[in-house]
Amino acid sequence: MQNNILFELLPLIAFFAIYYITKNLFIATAVCIVASWLQLILFKLKYKKVAKNIWLNTLLITVFGGLTLILHNKTFIMLKPTVLFVLIGGSILIGQAAGKNGIKLLLAKEITVPDSLWNKINIAWGLFFIVMGILNLFVALNFSEYFWVKFKVFGTTGLSILFLLISGIILILQQKKYKQ
Repeated sequence: MQNNILFELLPLIAFFAIYYITKNLFIATAVCIVASWLQLILFKLKYKKVAKNIWLNTLLITVFGGLTLILHNKTFIMLKPTVLFVLIGGSILIGQAAGKNGIKLLLAKEITVPDSLWNKINIAWGLFFIVMGILNLFVALNFSEYFWVKFKVFGTTGLSILFLLISGIILILQQKKYKQ
């Protein structure tokens, strides 16, 4: 299944755009829920199958966003990234403990490195997501709503890209050594 980063970021972009225009977390949350379901439907129409991460994100935004709207309590939407990050990180680490390496499954066709490095990278990603969940919770509980929104959109995205680049550089450099 092809990945289109912009398409996958559609709900996040919609959330931030509406929040930026309205400064209303509840309206932005409602738009994000709709954008998530729209994304899921379009994904299904285009690829005939919906990736697990799209399903998980859509369900979490619907549940946590729905609770935010119904109870008029922004805490729920602010907790959603933490739950998502911890679920992803936990599943990576549980998979690793069960002998399954998700990162290797994704990249082994393009990159050849020793299993020991694949395991380190996989564990690093699992821990990264757990730390991101904790960091989101810290920001949500200790900073303003506006700061949290900026952190959610730019901070978590930027840190994820940075970690991806570092992981990629390590894998590429080690692949060169491994092939020599």
